[in-house]
This record gives sequence, C-alpha cells and structure tokens, in this order.
Amino acid sequence: MAGEKVTRILRSRTDLSDEQIAQMSDAEGWQLIYSLKSQKSQIQKKANQICFTGFSPSDKERLGQLALAHGLDVVKSVTQSLAYLVTGPNAGPAKLKKAKEQDVVIMNEEQLAKFLHDGQIPL
Repeated sequence: MAGEKVTRILRSRTDLSDEQIAQMSDAEGWQLIYSLKSQKSQIQKKANQICFTGFSPSDKERLGQLALAHGLDVVKSVTQSLAYLVTGPNAGPAKLKKAKEQDVVIMNEEQLAKFLHDGQIPL
C-alpha cells in the first residue's frame, strides 16, 4: 500500500482512483511520480524550441530575436526536442521532411507573427 505522502501526491497529479492508489506499493507510487515529472520536463523543453530555415541571415537573426523576446529557445537544426519550424522562401526539403516525421509544428513567418501575438498554433 502506498504511503500517505505518495497517496497525496498521486491524488493531486493523476486521475487514479483511491482504489488504484491503494493497490500500489510505495515504490510503485514513487516510480509513477518520478515518471510524471520526467514527462512534464520533456514537454516543457519541447514546447520552447524553435528553428528557422529558408531565410536570409538577416531575416533569421531578426526572427530569432523576436522568438527570444517571447521566451522561445532558438536552435539551428531539427531535433527530437524541437517544437516549431518556421519556413522561409528557400526552405530545404530535408528539414521539412524531418520535421514532419517528428510531428513538429511547421509555420511560415505570417503564422509565427500570429502565434507570438495570440498564442494560436496553426493547424
């Protein structure tokens, strides 16, 4: 049976019923709590990364500064933790393909402006 502290944490962070929590050992409860924390940090990390492709160096710098001002982490390549790829007029097919395979949100400069203004992610 899960201890009092584990039970309290699981009640606040999961949709598990009291019966499901009661059937867990303390070790199982802590394992679940730590896995939830890991998932949350990965989601937060992914939600902040943005990459620009197909832009001139000056446009890329301008857009990068705009993204940084809005709390986004600008990266130079498509990785597992990338959330957004902003494409310019000369975007290469390799980055686009990789981003699509990884379910990265792909947008153009106009969509980026809207996203930064109102938080609406283009579908």
